[in-house]
Amino acid sequence: MKGESQEMLIQNVDYLIRDADRIELGVDLLIEGNRIREISKSSGVQVRSSMEIIDGTGMIAMPGFVNTHTHCYQSLLKGVRDDLGLKQWCEQVTFPFASIIHKEERETDHPRLGYLWSMLGAMEMVRSGITAFVDMDMNQEGVVQAWDDLGVRGTLGLQLVNRWVPPELMIPDELRKKRALKLIEKWHGQGLLQVAMAPSTAFACTPEFLTWIRQTAERLDLSIHIHVNETRWELEQARAETGMTPIGYLESLGFFNRPVNAVHCVHVTDHDVEILKNRSLRVIYNPKSNAKLGSGIAPVPRFLEMGIPVAIATDGSASNDTNDMFEEMRFGQLIQKAYREDPRALSVKDVYRMATEEGARTVNLEMGRLDEGSLADVVLVRRKTSHMEPIHDLLQTVFYCSKAPDVDTVIIDGKIVLKNGEMLTVSEGEIIEEAIEKMKTIGYELEGELSASF
Repeated sequence: MKGESQEMLIQNVDYLIRDADRIELGVDLLIEGNRIREISKSSGVQVRSSMEIIDGTGMIAMPGFVNTHTHCYQSLLKGVRDDLGLKQWCEQVTFPFASIIHKEERETDHPRLGYLWSMLGAMEMVRSGITAFVDMDMNQEGVVQAWDDLGVRGTLGLQLVNRWVPPELMIPDELRKKRALKLIEKWHGQGLLQVAMAPSTAFACTPEFLTWIRQTAERLDLSIHIHVNETRWELEQARAETGMTPIGYLESLGFFNRPVNAVHCVHVTDHDVEILKNRSLRVIYNPKSNAKLGSGIAPVPRFLEMGIPVAIATDGSASNDTNDMFEEMRFGQLIQKAYREDPRALSVKDVYRMATEEGARTVNLEMGRLDEGSLADVVLVRRKTSHMEPIHDLLQTVFYCSKAPDVDTVIIDGKIVLKNGEMLTVSEGEIIEEAIEKMKTIGYELEGELSASF
């Protein structure tokens, strides 16, 4: 069951990472309600009988990671094809699966598939120390319900399209808008949950639909996330149709009159970079997905030099194939060093901030640092393992050596979700078994293909 203690004391933590620049040794951390109340030297907090006590001996305490872009529905598609570019991958992997999802929605009043894929993805993220995430997903009730049951901070990015996808997946615009508004009304701001507007791409929406999305986000004060400038094919298609890059086209529509989280930004022109900077857009870096699909390497060092904020994300489990933030950070930094033949191309601190503080700004939450008054999203990582010890520089050791299985305890909003490696709020084993059985019955064919066209 969910921890309900008003006060929680994490005692005798070996190391505490407040942020990329501040690390303390031998501390107690006191949580009151859903906020960090006090951080002090060990034995500095008076223990009361009403407190829930967690032993921090042998642990590294750090802020929860924020995964700023994923697709939980792909949790059911791990290990499916690694030889396709983005367009072919959509046609041969995700579109056929989406058709199965739509079939289940038509045939039952209470689809179960969305709950299962959402729970699998969220549990995997919690086990990697991720306490908040943005999931661009199919617009189903069960997706958000899973996060509420688990007790994690989830933002549902309503994946909105009205062109390019196969006819089998199209629905009338008015119905699409109605369903989106219904989910926003029900879930946005409920508990730890948020809803965002997430047009899939510029080329998957008509100009009128993009305008409606921006206006709705303004009216309801919602964030916006969009895949943009991910592949060379996308740029070629955009130039052929509009005479502009996707970023340039969106700018011409006034889409960036409201802050936008620009996902990918792998192939950008000088003009695109100026728009990113002048419009105060935030880039979401997805290094492993961009590598697996052969899309390229985003020029992250250039963005940082220009003062463009960058957060990091795993993308979906069919193009990664994990939601492991430790692995994502490492790969995202190392590939920049290798590509630029410069070990100083991107620092550990830069990328750690992308996964914590910059991610927190993306979801508009006071987290990503461990300070008095911050939201109590705390992760305890076991340090005394053969791949972690001896420790010289703590942040570099965590960055280069830690793995998701090292995560021992995860506290979200002042409540324990994972303790001693065990999920407390849901029956993890039962959900996994149900998901396995469900996938046996839905008839997903790996060889299927649904083509999209303009």
